[in-house]
This record gives sequence, C-alpha cells and structure tokens, in this order.
Amino acid sequence: MKTTNVNISDKELLELCSFGNNSGYSILYQRYSKAVFNSVFRLVNDREDAEDILQEVFVKAFSELTSLKNTDSFGGWIKRIAINHSLTFLRKKKIYFAEIEDDKMYDLKDNELEERLALEFRIEELQNVIAELPLQIRTIVNLFLFEDMPQDEIAKTLNIPAGTVRSYYHRAKKKIFEKLTQKCQNERSA
Repeated sequence: MKTTNVNISDKELLELCSFGNNSGYSILYQRYSKAVFNSVFRLVNDREDAEDILQEVFVKAFSELTSLKNTDSFGGWIKRIAINHSLTFLRKKKIYFAEIEDDKMYDLKDNELEERLALEFRIEELQNVIAELPLQIRTIVNLFLFEDMPQDEIAKTLNIPAGTVRSYYHRAKKKIFEKLTQKCQNERSA
C-alpha cells in the first residue's frame, strides 16, 4: 500500500496507524492539522496557545485511535477533540459564561441582519471583528458560525442555558453589525 498517494482514505491511513506505520500518522496530521489549528485559534485567539493545543489534540487522538468507532469520521472526531480541548483551556483561564435574561433584545430581524452582513462585508473583515469580541461571545459565535454547532449543543457543551447562548449570539450579531457599519462609514469618509 502506497502512502504517498493523496487519494488514500482516512480508513486506510488509520489502518496503517494500527500496524504502527508512522506514515499513516504523518499523512493524517498533514491532512487535518490546518483545519484543527484554525478551529482552535478562532476559540483561544492566541497563536502560541493554539499551537500547543493542536499538538495536545493530535497526541490525544493518536493515542485513542482504538476508541474511534467510525473510521470514516476521523475529521469530525478530531475537530470535536480540538473544540473540547479549547474550551477546557478557556475554563482553566477562568473564562466563565454567565446566564443572561432574554428580554426584548430583538431590534432587527435575524434574517435582515444576516442578509445585510452577507451583502455588505467580506469574511475577513467579519473574522477580524469577531476576534475583537469578548471571549465568551466570540466562543459562541465561532462555534455556531464556523464549527456549525447548533445552539442547543453549544449550550450543553458550555453548560449554560440555551437562552443564554441565543442572547450572547444575538448581542454578538448586533455588535458585529455596528462595528462593520462603522468601519464601512469610516472608509467612505477617508
């Protein structure tokens, strides 16, 4: 079995790993490290911490390969490990999520705001603004938007009420829109 082939499946690579073939580990790392790093970095917002967590994630994943039940889902499995490690890291830094009362916070309709954001601003600008948000809000936004995690699952993962996740997310959308609008106005006047 050739390991230099980029078309080799994750299942075949995991098989190589089970036989102790280091090329299986190497190719899996090359295949997934960038995506895992990006997920971690969006959550912890520090390059050095993200690099450390990346290494921890792969060490954990490679040492627990036997617990992976569906070998076709390695990418999703390692991303889940990465998100969990990132959230644990944030908790160790004493980042906690407080419950928010869900009262009259809806100034703009959700779809109206999303359409305006999608039409007026580029993804890079959006990511820069998200990076400026407070850590709790940024975490929820990144999990929802970039990791495609449903709000109910975010609530379970962070051990906070689903209403709090919705409130944080709504506040984040409003703040993002305001910052991007202000940036756009500043660029027009410059």
